Amino acid sequence: MRRTAEPLDLAPKKLPSQQRSRATFDALVEACAGLLAERGYAAASTNRIAERAGVNVASLYEYFPGKDAIVAQVAERMVERVLGRIAAGVPHVLGRGGRGSVQRWIELIHDTVARERKLVATFVNEIPYTNQLAPIQAIGARLLELSQQVRAQTGGMLRADFGDASLLLLINLVTSTIMQSVLEPPQEVSRRALLDELVRRVEEWILR
Repeated sequence: MRRTAEPLDLAPKKLPSQQRSRATFDALVEACAGLLAERGYAAASTNRIAERAGVNVASLYEYFPGKDAIVAQVAERMVERVLGRIAAGVPHVLGRGGRGSVQRWIELIHDTVARERKLVATFVNEIPYTNQLAPIQAIGARLLELSQQVRAQTGGMLRADFGDASLLLLINLVTSTIMQSVLEPPQEVSRRALLDELVRRVEEWILR
């Protein structure tokens, strides 16, 4: 008889309430993030996480049931950093107006993902349950919401028929192209050529 896989325990045992406990909790999450980016998922054992965080492993188990719950916290913080930086860049993207807004938008997304390249690569290529993590599952909906907000601020630059379905297709096109450019850049064309062509195609599609 085949054994069913046990459900992942991805929630912390408890969340810190005092400054000292928050420092320990944060140190463990940051230590895990560093190990994932530098050495990969398999090497990020609880002993190594605790050692890098400067705490004993008993303190780790006070807050987390195992390393996967820490990995889930790393994913949550990574997603918040990425989406937060993109949202913070919107005024710069739209501030000068004109057709250059598309290029600034795409460059912002590319540079934000590139900053997290090693960590993103680990989540994409090594962690077997990445798509089960709530923050990862929520990325699409959050990007759509953010893009809707940006669309509302474009001041009539976009085609009148550029609705939510078109917006969702655009998000998929841009994010998949940028992820390829960052994680597995094609050998046939340069990064610059790929992004310039993406900008040109998007401008043709969405601008009046």
